[in-house]
Amino acid sequence: MIIHTLGPAETDSCEAASDYLRHQCDKGTLVLHDSFESVINHLDAFVGDFLLIPAAFKSSRRNIDWADVHYGCLEQLKLVDCFHGQLDPLVLVRRKDAAHAIAYTHPATAALLKKYLQNSDRSVEIRYTDSKYLAYQNYRLNHAQLVVTNKKIISLGEQETIEKTYAVDMVWCVYKILKRSR
Repeated sequence: MIIHTLGPAETDSCEAASDYLRHQCDKGTLVLHDSFESVINHLDAFVGDFLLIPAAFKSSRRNIDWADVHYGCLEQLKLVDCFHGQLDPLVLVRRKDAAHAIAYTHPATAALLKKYLQNSDRSVEIRYTDSKYLAYQNYRLNHAQLVVTNKKIISLGEQETIEKTYAVDMVWCVYKILKRSR
């Protein structure tokens, strides 16, 4: 079994795919991609393999989400399994000495950030990334003010605080990638 999902190894998608493989067949291969679009746009190259994607998927590159993939790829994606599980805790981190009034998030977690901003006096530019892992990397690299990411990957500096922690249960969908009908 070959499962395509979002990488790198620090992503929730990689962890969910690893757990799925362990429970299903205890052997298989994970192929990690920079974005779900890199799989969705090249399904013909992965016929016979599987795609693992969260129901909360939203693209940072195109205006698509899980429903668009599910319905838009009906001929090439057959839903074969679903499961749910607790994500590692998510956190909203604030840098007190930020160089830029920028917040990084994945589009799927943008609602958490927007709700926080509604209840605060902060005004920031929101920038979207392909994963929560990349959101944190960009936050650090650009000395940004806010980020929504996984708690397990952060390393807080003296000027950083966890403003909010979120416990999230996620639904995961496993699709068999089919040959395109002509």
